[in-house]
Amino acid sequence: MEANNKPVTANSWNPAEVRMSFFSKPITNKRPCGQPLSLFQVYWCIITRRYMSETEQLRTITDDDKARDFKGQHLDYVTPSGVFSYCSDNSLVKHSGVLCMDLDYLGNRVEELFQLLIHDPMFQTLLLFRSPRGFGLKWFIHIDLTRCDHRTWFQAIRNYLMHTYHLDDKQVDKACGNPSRACYLCHDSKAYLPLSLIEYF
Repeated sequence: MEANNKPVTANSWNPAEVRMSFFSKPITNKRPCGQPLSLFQVYWCIITRRYMSETEQLRTITDDDKARDFKGQHLDYVTPSGVFSYCSDNSLVKHSGVLCMDLDYLGNRVEELFQLLIHDPMFQTLLLFRSPRGFGLKWFIHIDLTRCDHRTWFQAIRNYLMHTYHLDDKQVDKACGNPSRACYLCHDSKAYLPLSLIEYF
């Protein structure tokens, strides 16, 4: 497959054309499986029962290290920022124009922030769901790569989230700034995909 890393302009970007690579568990598997997924396909994986058993089992594990190992062994993952021939930044085939921000350790603010992010005045939420352990959120938004590169967008949005929603350095994961960053799939029957986007699919 020929690489296509040319930035997509804001006017030509279409959420229906977003594609991201899918990787079968475990996390040590770095080769994509099957065809890339659309936003709607990822949403469907999350709201159906596909990962219900694994998510429920994970949320009974209180030890952080054991929970991390369980996720890595039992949950499939995607690369929201694009299609990759291998899960590494150097293997990008096409950027999706999507950035996934990982919010964690939110405590009792999970549901509050879920609603706030849906109505964020600066960025349209493309997909939003509760993280595998239930302590955080996965927030998918569009970034215009003609304005600046992926990592610059990540840092700017991280600063924006910390300032706007009063989150600390630990709550907005600073390790998620690389394009090939994995996002685990889990069960969330109340995940959010805007109605305005569903019509695209």
